[in-house]
Amino acid sequence: MVTIYTQAYNTKPYLEQCISSVLSQTYTNFEYILVDNGCTDGSSELMDAFAARDPRIRLIHYRENQLPRPLRFELAREYAAGAYYAVIDSDDWWDPDYLERLVGFLEENDLDIALTGTASYLEASGRSYILRKLDQRLVLTRAQFAQYYPQVWTFPSTFWGSVIKTGLFQALEYADIAERNYPYGTDTMFMLRYIDSCGRIGIDNSALYHYRIRPSSISSKYSPLRFDGNIAYYEIIESFLKRYQALDSTKQEWLKNVHLHSMAETLEALERSSLSVGEKMRECARITSHPLTPMALTYRDPIRDKWYDLVRSITRQALTGGASAADICAVLKVISPRCCAAAQTECLDLFSREAGLQAALLKDDWDSLSGGIMELIVQRKYTKQYSLGELIHSLAPENSPLRETEDTRYFREYAEICLFILCKNYPAALDRMTERLLRDEPLYRKEFFLQVYLSVSALAGHPEAFVYGKFQMAWLLLEEKRAAECRVLVEELEDMGTSAGEELSELRRKLDMI
Repeated sequence: MVTIYTQAYNTKPYLEQCISSVLSQTYTNFEYILVDNGCTDGSSELMDAFAARDPRIRLIHYRENQLPRPLRFELAREYAAGAYYAVIDSDDWWDPDYLERLVGFLEENDLDIALTGTASYLEASGRSYILRKLDQRLVLTRAQFAQYYPQVWTFPSTFWGSVIKTGLFQALEYADIAERNYPYGTDTMFMLRYIDSCGRIGIDNSALYHYRIRPSSISSKYSPLRFDGNIAYYEIIESFLKRYQALDSTKQEWLKNVHLHSMAETLEALERSSLSVGEKMRECARITSHPLTPMALTYRDPIRDKWYDLVRSITRQALTGGASAADICAVLKVISPRCCAAAQTECLDLFSREAGLQAALLKDDWDSLSGGIMELIVQRKYTKQYSLGELIHSLAPENSPLRETEDTRYFREYAEICLFILCKNYPAALDRMTERLLRDEPLYRKEFFLQVYLSVSALAGHPEAFVYGKFQMAWLLLEEKRAAECRVLVEELEDMGTSAGEELSELRRKLDMI
């Protein structure tokens, strides 16, 4: 005999189809545990009517919803009398030969579990498609199942879609799984634990289970526990594969892909949820900051682009206000590693004012972001509200000469030169700086200009320019009567063996006169 279990909560529009598909099975030796989990939509009365007509139904009523209590485990232990056990959700349905085919498959091959494929039904469009189905039957040991896992992993990802042995099921410890109460991944955790106790596992080449996808179903809603479920889902599969020495490099890459898809689904649910912008961003920061996230993002797949697009969309909302600056910055460190330094707390609202800067920041487009900020500096736009020079300083590469200043006016006075330096086009920057020096015009912060000139000439690999810059600095120090510093430079020039002997002698002569 088979014990069948259905737990219903306010699914009246679908419940009749579900129950009728069970009662019309060609395999008739079953009992049907039907649970009214505190329904308030008329489902209770419908179940009463079915139970009155068919003695195989054992109806259990609860006045109030028992979630997150694990009824399907508790009631199976208490009431299941069949040798086999099968679950069907209250909004799904079976083909008429579901039990006959799976029980026959199980008994003919001495299996501990028989799995079938699934046909999904999209309620919104009325479209059906095959979610999972094999071309040929498979009968595997546990170790073989672990080796095959990337090819068959969707079959044990749900509690439904199978017939299992009641005795093995009742003997399992499940409290640690049930108490987590994840909205995602719990079925897989249980099924892999069950498979750990199986000798032989079979997958039929059929799709006898019909899974209804409703916009309001629990798997489409957002819960803060959803991402926790993603992590547990990854870890339980990884642990299962390791137990059977099946986690090779190929399966590791596959597992990254699975986790990336799980996160994308979670982010999609988060984006369309009714949470506030701040709550969404806090959760987004938790997801992007988890150690498994950067690992999964090394997998190259179109879903990776979708993952980034979803995170950018949530962050774009957050930049308009209502979210923690710390959360925004935490997310930007992951999605915009080159540009995130510009996302400073006191300047975050600049990116809601300037769409071009926001797009560059979210796409990690360093060239467009640094160029856009420099353009604002030249236009003298926002210079009183924000420290734009500090933003350029933060965007400059670690060894850049521009890391030595946050002076907005300096960046404005030498905008073209600074852009060349930012982009590491040192020869072009050196040419422009040399032109300014040869014109012998007044220069803003001339000493710092010369310090930058010396750094740029070294980075450009131009020794003649470096010597020229040393002379210019020495003359400046002499003019300012900073004799000690000037003598150091003169000695350095002498040690370098410069060919400009006359200019060096003139410097030495004037220095001795101070």
